[in-house]
Amino acid sequence: MKTYNNLPTLVTAKILAFAFSGADGDIAIWKQALSLLSVCHGWRVQGVNTLYRYAIVKVVDPNLIMDDSDEEESDYSDEEAVTDSGGSDWESISSSINCISDAFALDGGDTIRVYTNIKLIEKLGLESMVKQLLFSEKQPQVLTINEFDSMGAFISILEALFQDLPGDDKITEPFNEWFDLEYMDAVSDNQAEGECYAVIKAATDAFINKYPNISSINAVMINPHEFMQKMIVELAVGYDKQLTKFVCAMPATFSYTLLAPNLADLDLRLGCSIDDNLPTICPGSLRTIQFMLDDQPFNWDVFRVDKKSKTIAFDNLVYLSLTGTIQDSDAGNEITNNLNLSFPKLERLFLENISLTTNEAQAMIGHRLKWLYCEGSIIAASQLCKQPLRDLDTLFLIWVEEEYPDEVDDFVFLANEIFNKTDDIKYVHCEIRAANFDDSMLGIYWPYLTHLSLGFTILFEDLFEIVQNVPNLLELNMVIDYHDVNVITEATEFLTNIKKHYPTPSSSKIETLRIVIECATLCSNPCCQSPFGKAVQNLRWYWPQLKNIDIQN
Repeated sequence: MKTYNNLPTLVTAKILAFAFSGADGDIAIWKQALSLLSVCHGWRVQGVNTLYRYAIVKVVDPNLIMDDSDEEESDYSDEEAVTDSGGSDWESISSSINCISDAFALDGGDTIRVYTNIKLIEKLGLESMVKQLLFSEKQPQVLTINEFDSMGAFISILEALFQDLPGDDKITEPFNEWFDLEYMDAVSDNQAEGECYAVIKAATDAFINKYPNISSINAVMINPHEFMQKMIVELAVGYDKQLTKFVCAMPATFSYTLLAPNLADLDLRLGCSIDDNLPTICPGSLRTIQFMLDDQPFNWDVFRVDKKSKTIAFDNLVYLSLTGTIQDSDAGNEITNNLNLSFPKLERLFLENISLTTNEAQAMIGHRLKWLYCEGSIIAASQLCKQPLRDLDTLFLIWVEEEYPDEVDDFVFLANEIFNKTDDIKYVHCEIRAANFDDSMLGIYWPYLTHLSLGFTILFEDLFEIVQNVPNLLELNMVIDYHDVNVITEATEFLTNIKKHYPTPSSSKIETLRIVIECATLCSNPCCQSPFGKAVQNLRWYWPQLKNIDIQN
């Protein structure tokens, strides 16, 4: 034991980190790791703070819940008690939860049983270690002290907290009353809304008092009820001054200003009226921003802490992601034309269905920007790429024909303009998502493109003609929808006899070819062993630098 105790701290830390690997996702590994804390005093001191970051939770699948008469024989009873080296047991918490989310929706008020050692965390006095909250609709195996995974487990914790709140009968009412959807749907009534808010406020206040050091909130829920939306907002406001990360990937309404002076990472999904959904955020501290906009324009005014100033300076922002809708560009331009935006450190920019004004584009496409992803309209991409791109290392351009059918005639012309100015960019990737090949695409001339993805079926004769006009292409990705046996037979014959059609190898620089095949005739065999798969290998002769061929069903 003395030998173990005398190991350098760095060595011990590496040993324990390796031993605890997987303890955040597996109860058995977590149990095994407990024994390491008794090796010596030094290991216990170093290991307890790491291992007890994990509070394991087993949630019964609602589809597998048995009748009361069969409960004693349930396999879940084996998880009833797990004892740590300090003698604390897992606690079984039962709560009636009606239709909270898809993952926890029950018929007839059945019971979800949650096994958690949250009391163990409290007995050890580790509440101050809790730094992060994670809400999701996934059914978890693990609830970590860093990531409270699942709404059901979180509600169970709140239920335990409510038992410690004296003198307020409204807060200690059974959960199945005010979590019931019919009750919550009555929030239009002033009295019901007031009671609902009182419950939410008491719950969040109790949680904040119990776990005062939360600096990260992550809410990833597809169809949350209004209760959860209000809960997330209340928690964000309660931890306002210390939040460094806030992810709210669901529509949420911020009815009052939220100023988070230390916020570094912000990820919000915005829906309904933008005036009712956006908090005011200090731009200076932010390092990453991700906004998903549901049928509305984006308004940079949410970052104007000083309403008198016409300048919004994102002095530390390195990553910006804006995902919008096809209709959002015009209104957005009217709002932002008069603002001076500053992104002096922006390195990565992600845009999906977003049209930027000239002022916005000039502010974002600066000398620090190294990575640009633009998906949606080729016209919007063309306007954006009128800015100097010479400082970029990576450029992704994705055009979606289905969303912009009116751009078919303009696509090749505008894309040629863009990709003829990318000679200084190391990685240039274009992806075309179209239903069918259009003859106009034979007019492609992209001398500096390095990666090309075609989301439609194309004859190899046409493909070869396009590749000739992309002389620096290194990787080609393509989809072949050959449900017609005659078509794939002809393609196989063409590639088998490729030397007859093309007696001289191409000068193409293609090194990697990936083909995704949608064809019932190939599904029973590996693609590489099919006649077509074998014929594709002849492309190694036609493209002499071709090293990798990957064919998938």
